[in-house]
Formats: sequence, C-alpha cells, structure tokens
Amino acid sequence: MFGLSFGEVVIVAILALVLLGPDRLPETAKNLGKTLKDLKKATDGLKDQFQTEMYSAERSIEKLVNAPDVPPVVSAAQARVVRPAEPATPENVPGLEAARIEPAPAPPAPSPEPPAASA
Repeated sequence: MFGLSFGEVVIVAILALVLLGPDRLPETAKNLGKTLKDLKKATDGLKDQFQTEMYSAERSIEKLVNAPDVPPVVSAAQARVVRPAEPATPENVPGLEAARIEPAPAPPAPSPEPPAASA
C-alpha cells in the first residue's frame, strides 16, 4: 500500500494513535476514507467521460473511413435525362433584347467651384 512495508504502516498507525488519541482517531480515519472515496469517484468519472469522448470520436472517424461506396438508388420515375442548355435567344428568353441594350452613359458630375476670393 503506497509503497510502504507492513512495519512502516504499523509505525504510522501508532504515531496517529499517539497524536490524535483514541477518541479522535476513528473519526479522523472515517473522514480520511470518505475524502479518498470522493476523490477516487471524481477522478473515475472524469476518466470515464474522457474515454467515452475519445472512443466516440474514433468510432465516428472509423465509420466515415470504412463506409462502403454505394451508389445511390434511383428509380425509373426519379431518373431524368440531363440535356445541355440551349443558348439564349430572343425566342426562348423573353426580354433578352431589352437586357442587352446598354444604358446611356451618365453625364459627368459638376465639379465644385472654388469660393470667390474677397478683396
């Protein structure tokens, strides 16, 4: 236990009995045990949560990597033939001629005149 031999544990127990006395020793040992139990529970919970997160991330990556390449299933009703688009002409695009007319250039903005100098 903690790298201590049996003789060292007995010496520590005797010192604790002498320092704390027979009245306070059981209460102190109980509190120490409860503290160690709570500490172990907290560290185990943290360790379990960490492992769960790590393994779930690894599993999701493995699923993506090992997923088979399956072509999508398309029924005859869903299938359609894709044709190349026809070029835009005034017959098949209403308003094409109006869109092609270039607007008249805007008149140049008037330049601000410098203020008149007073004499």
